[in-house]
Amino acid sequence: MQAERGLTLIEVLVAIAMFAVVSVTVLAMFPTIFKLNSQTRADQAVTIGAKQYLESARPSFLTPTTFDAATTTSLAAAPSGTSVNNYTCEREVANVQTTPAGVVIIKRLTLRCTHTSQPTQTFTLDFGRPL
Repeated sequence: MQAERGLTLIEVLVAIAMFAVVSVTVLAMFPTIFKLNSQTRADQAVTIGAKQYLESARPSFLTPTTFDAATTTSLAAAPSGTSVNNYTCEREVANVQTTPAGVVIIKRLTLRCTHTSQPTQTFTLDFGRPL
């Protein structure tokens, strides 16, 4: 009697079943990957918009005169809408440190961006009093 070569039907069915289990496991990860990619895109858009806003606010803190005059209401409006991926942003200027004589030497510009379906993003930039 001569030995036959090849795979039996059972071996082929087991291989197909193993392939199916691995495929289902890998395909089940796709929705999570797409959701994470979407959130990363949203974070990137709001970060770029916030960076542009913080850079545009920098001239308000470059001289002692503009530094002293810089308040929340004196700065340009916070970005909103499509420039920050439909986040709603609010700006705030706070005095962080003052001298014993009451002169402000550090101010903090905070940009807080909120979205109904995304986590709140907070961006902070400290400015020292120019000489």
